[in-house]
Amino acid sequence: MADYDVGVLALVVPAKSAPKATYRPAVSVRNNGIHDALASGYLRIYAAGLLVFETELYSATIAAGATSNAQAVDYWSPTAEGFYTIHAYISCPLDQVESNNMLAPVTVEITGAAPPTPPVVSAHATQHEEGGTDELSIDGLNGLTKDPQVPRPHVASHQAGGPDALNVGSLLGVLATDQPAQVHSNTRHNPVMSTAAELTSHSGSVAAHTAATNLANRETTGIETGLVKGEQLALGSKVDPAGDRYLRSDRHWHAPVPDWLICVWNGTNPVPDGWITILVNPAPIAPYIWIQRLPTP
Repeated sequence: MADYDVGVLALVVPAKSAPKATYRPAVSVRNNGIHDALASGYLRIYAAGLLVFETELYSATIAAGATSNAQAVDYWSPTAEGFYTIHAYISCPLDQVESNNMLAPVTVEITGAAPPTPPVVSAHATQHEEGGTDELSIDGLNGLTKDPQVPRPHVASHQAGGPDALNVGSLLGVLATDQPAQVHSNTRHNPVMSTAAELTSHSGSVAAHTAATNLANRETTGIETGLVKGEQLALGSKVDPAGDRYLRSDRHWHAPVPDWLICVWNGTNPVPDGWITILVNPAPIAPYIWIQRLPTP
């Protein structure tokens, strides 16, 4: 290791691609000796082979083994955009190694003028927050917010008459709360009679009867003087045991019993006086039978 030796490392200013501006050229220097040293030298800039700028370079005291910059005395302002070649030479008093003093030529491209320095913006977050003079709105923006957003209360908008009313018409499943039926006319009901399976399941009840039986009773007894349909098979004949009264559809007993009246009788008991057994289609459910009031002689 030499007692005194400084070597140039690289061009520091300007950068290899730099905007058109004013620069104070500088190179980095290392003290390779064992003593402190001051580096000095020169820097030259060429354009198309012609010298366009030259200046001296100086550094502050550099400790042994340390690295520092040697800066130009003058400032360089390139007059035009384009490519420039930069040469530099660095040495020190009593420098014992000459081979590391010359900087290899560096090509620098000067581009358009430097952009203006952006203005300093003071802190103004409160202006963009809720209630600020420039409050931000995320309506219409795509993407997700950083924090989960709590929906605003909006129950009324989903209720009847709201702008976003819910419709359960096509939803599957059962509602948690029983829903009252809307007022509706008979046109909303299917007039088809009960199915055979439904009638069979109903036949074992106390008031077992078929739709056909009810229809037959209505046709043979009439509305005002007919038997009560819901009671006919449940309790047998609704003719008074005394034989002089019968139960009308308005659930009032009426006398006298009209001739030719047809009703249902419990077939396990004797047929009352003045009545005969007849065959009517459809037949009632056993043991009930059809009986007819004989005309008065």
